[in-house]
Amino acid sequence: MPRTVVAQISDPHITGPHDELFEGSDPVGNLRTAIRHASQRAEAVIITGDLAARAGTDAEYEGVRAVLESCGVDVLLCAGNHDESRKIQGLFGVEGRNGRLDYVRELSQGRLVVLDSSREGRGDGEIDDDQAGWLASVLADGAPCLVAMHHPCFSIGGRALDGVRLDDASVARLAGVVSAHTNVLAVVSGHAHMSLTTAFAGTHAFACPSVAYEFDFRGRDLLYRPGMPQYALHTWVQGGEGFFSRVITVAPDADWLVMESF
Repeated sequence: MPRTVVAQISDPHITGPHDELFEGSDPVGNLRTAIRHASQRAEAVIITGDLAARAGTDAEYEGVRAVLESCGVDVLLCAGNHDESRKIQGLFGVEGRNGRLDYVRELSQGRLVVLDSSREGRGDGEIDDDQAGWLASVLADGAPCLVAMHHPCFSIGGRALDGVRLDDASVARLAGVVSAHTNVLAVVSGHAHMSLTTAFAGTHAFACPSVAYEFDFRGRDLLYRPGMPQYALHTWVQGGEGFFSRVITVAPDADWLVMESF
């Protein structure tokens, strides 16, 4: 039975000219590698926010555009807290609604629903009543849906990151809609710069690692290291059955060997 496959890349944090995240980072190379690899496996590729490294400047988005054009792949975009939603809509021709980067992409067996959780000048995320109502209307026909946004809808466990997830009112609002619709396969996000999964409102919530840099905790210390060319695959069959998520780190083909027996 054929599977629907969606690839999720997150938080590339592309800089403008003469700017660098930190020594040893290669977000452009990692993003390019991840897109090219993912596009061979998935019918849709989405970047779940923080396309830009700092503040969504035109120079940063020109850097993003250069990467996307070099890959020659149709990539879906989502806004993060370092992005400007209206700029993404204008510069990349993404059609949103009510000024927000909310939209739906139909898939072979279901749909991808993109929600704009970013708010100008804020690190934390928000889903308002209008967005919750729109999401409920999209889910109403029962088709399998993967819901994507930038901010996680669950507690990450460290004070440094918990303050920049969806706010409590938004979590409750989103949970109310999701729990009322059994066709939500998962709510996927970025922002945490690490791989995380948990139960949420009767389904799954998943945070994708970043291709720019990764976070970890040691006691109360927040650690980071340069990212890798990695992405998540979310896949299911007809009716949303057999759903699972997997993180893939792209390695040279020479690193993979065929097993003759198992």
